[in-house]
Amino acid sequence: MEFLKSVLAVGFGGAAGALLRYCVILATAHSFLPLGTLLINIVGSFLLGTINGYFASKKKSLVFLTLGSGFCGGFTTMSTFSQESVIFLQTSVLYAGVYMGASVSLSLLAGFLGLGLFNERRGEWR
Repeated sequence: MEFLKSVLAVGFGGAAGALLRYCVILATAHSFLPLGTLLINIVGSFLLGTINGYFASKKKSLVFLTLGSGFCGGFTTMSTFSQESVIFLQTSVLYAGVYMGASVSLSLLAGFLGLGLFNERRGEWR
């Protein structure tokens, strides 16, 4: 029964994250750079860092699975980032470098900032 609850929690969160990702991609479809994917991965990294920071000293729960593995997993997108990077590499190495560098560095920074919001020993806001 616990396994089924976990699977449903991840599935529900993943569906919500994927739907939000689709809406963001549609809303930013006319930007020069793939702004939607860039924003999604930065925001998703921040959220996952925050979720992991909050649950670091707590028992992992269905909320953790729903938000972390489910929502953030469905919201963020490595495959789209990779595809967009390949397309940029075929047309402009400069734009590809800017896009890939910004995506990786800003997503990592956002993840660290999200994780840093919490005191890992007590799970409280700093």
